[in-house]
Amino acid sequence: MSESPTMSEPRAESMSSPKFDRAARLAVVQALYEIDVTDAPLDRVLDTFAEKRWESLQAELAPADEYEDGELVALPIPDQKRLRAIVRGTLSHQAEIDEKIKSLLDTAEAFEQLEALTRVILRAAAHELSEAPKVPTGTIVSAYVSIAHAFFTENQPRLINAVLDSLAVDIRGTGEHSRSVS
Repeated sequence: MSESPTMSEPRAESMSSPKFDRAARLAVVQALYEIDVTDAPLDRVLDTFAEKRWESLQAELAPADEYEDGELVALPIPDQKRLRAIVRGTLSHQAEIDEKIKSLLDTAEAFEQLEALTRVILRAAAHELSEAPKVPTGTIVSAYVSIAHAFFTENQPRLINAVLDSLAVDIRGTGEHSRSVS
């Protein structure tokens, strides 16, 4: 990536807050994707995202069940401090996260062949699995699989679910991930 993180790493408590929800995770994935695909400077992406992109992104990805009486029920605006901390933490550990993911795939080339969005979702989830031990594994896996369903059809979410289940065992050393969604 073009800029290295300078902010301190997020503490586990910051990701275990009930407010670190779908909105925050979706924002993390969107920001990481833009940085990955465009190689844009980290701070510029985060600043622009916070200022301009959230409203259009939530309207674009809102499932039908997030409408009441024909009106979009807005996702809460993600906490900017948390968003920045998770994005920076994911990027600062990206090389080791990628190695863990590669070790779970058939070949290292398989990792490079994954769509950029798939890699980003896996990275963000792996970081949260590592840094938020108080958040149940199933909650993390289900949340990121749900995000995958917003962008992909059946196959990618299934792949993401399988890799995240394996990552959860690798990172957390337990089978707590049994509550994941396929």
